[in-house]
Amino acid sequence: MIKKIASFWIAVFCFFLPVGLLANPVLKQSVDKIQNYEFGEAQTLLTQGDIPEPIRAFYLLNTKYMEMKINGHYKKANAFLDEEIEKTKPLFEASLHEESSKTPMLLMYYGALLGLKAQVYMAESKYLQGYYYGYRGVQKVKSAYESDSTLTDALLAIGTYEFYSGIMAQHYHAVGLIVNTEKAIQKGIDCFRQVWEKGDLSKAEAGFLLLLINTYEIKNYDEAIHVGKRLVMDYPGNLENRALTIEALLLSHHFEEAENLLAEYDRYTTWLSNQGKKVWMLRKTYLEGVYAMEKEDYTLAKTLLKEVINTYCFEFQWQKNRAYLMLGQMADLEGDHKTAQQYYQQIIDSKETTRAVLDAKNYIKNPYTR
Repeated sequence: MIKKIASFWIAVFCFFLPVGLLANPVLKQSVDKIQNYEFGEAQTLLTQGDIPEPIRAFYLLNTKYMEMKINGHYKKANAFLDEEIEKTKPLFEASLHEESSKTPMLLMYYGALLGLKAQVYMAESKYLQGYYYGYRGVQKVKSAYESDSTLTDALLAIGTYEFYSGIMAQHYHAVGLIVNTEKAIQKGIDCFRQVWEKGDLSKAEAGFLLLLINTYEIKNYDEAIHVGKRLVMDYPGNLENRALTIEALLLSHHFEEAENLLAEYDRYTTWLSNQGKKVWMLRKTYLEGVYAMEKEDYTLAKTLLKEVINTYCFEFQWQKNRAYLMLGQMADLEGDHKTAQQYYQQIIDSKETTRAVLDAKNYIKNPYTR
């Protein structure tokens, strides 16, 4: 059961990055740089700008952590994060003791820091420790918001907790007994929308979550495209936002717009390390596989998607499971349900808590049709 709970906390905190509400133009500029993958410039701004501790320390560790992750150095990133969190925790504890006027804001950041600590434990399969830190993190963020409801960005964490509680309830009967699936999912989405519309430093993070959820979980491609286009316009260098927006466009057959975004893809990969280029060019291969399937060029789609599966190097299993799902769907469309079932079983065996698993459980019994 702990392992099942743990997969929920991984989902919760893999997105819970910098949050806060500070009228600090340098901090806002640095966060925009982070969102656009301009990590060097962000680090310079954070180092030289008039940003109070321990807020500065929090953003500096996040900047370096994200840069490592975008470059595909997942183990190195987690090791770095673990070390820096231990250095930063005492700074927060001292500040919370000394600056009572800033307690809600500091609590929110401290909760985010503990959430990142939970993620490190999850990556090491230390589920009990991860659950402990994850729970402590969310509780501190909730306490901060209860004390100061102007901290709109705190709703990012609260919404993530609610949304993925609902997702977990879809996958595990025990969770479904205590969580109202539809209510929790809708509450989470409502929180994300509030941050997307009214948030400050977490606005882009909320937008990313809405883009991801609408593309992969609830399949509202119009909403995904609406949010995605804005994110790509504001942060053209953010490859994750770009890739998800392209996928939503392809799945809704807005092929020309998808082609335009895909044509610019390579120019935003030039700064990456060799490992980073490997990760993001494989993501491009995945998108080309999606495109081929939607164009009903199944021979090409199968080749591309199998390449993705065979050389998979992403942190999470989303695209691998979706590649298996599309291979199964194509087999079903060609009348080969036995082969399709083998692909669907691969998804089910992953024990992930994503929509692809639910779809696979359905299609393994009821062949996919257009």
